[in-house]
Amino acid sequence: MTALFDNARHTIDVGLDLLDRQLLDKDGLMAGKVDDLELTPPEDDPNGPPFITAILSGPGALAPRLGRLASWIAARRLRLDRRPGPSRIAFGVVSRAQTEIQLGVSRDELDSTTSERWARRIIERIPGAA
Repeated sequence: MTALFDNARHTIDVGLDLLDRQLLDKDGLMAGKVDDLELTPPEDDPNGPPFITAILSGPGALAPRLGRLASWIAARRLRLDRRPGPSRIAFGVVSRAQTEIQLGVSRDELDSTTSERWARRIIERIPGAA
């Protein structure tokens, strides 16, 4: 496995280095985008820089950034109101972060692709769509 960064305490600019980057699964297949991040303050130094603990991806993470109407549409149309929050990908599954974010798991294991799988099932029913 390739090292994510040079050391565990590497400082990054999340706006430039992570947000809106493409997620690729272990097989190189697209698995979404980094829509938001979950940050956690260090236990040993509450004033220190936070750690990235998870990537938030999918409509549940993106909609709040787009405003109230987008959040309402996402909740109603994509059935996100049945889920307590955005799809969460533990940062521990990230194997490399460069121009894209390489994950060490299959996209089928991710909760963030649930709405994509739902849309694919709907589209497959349309004659001539396959």
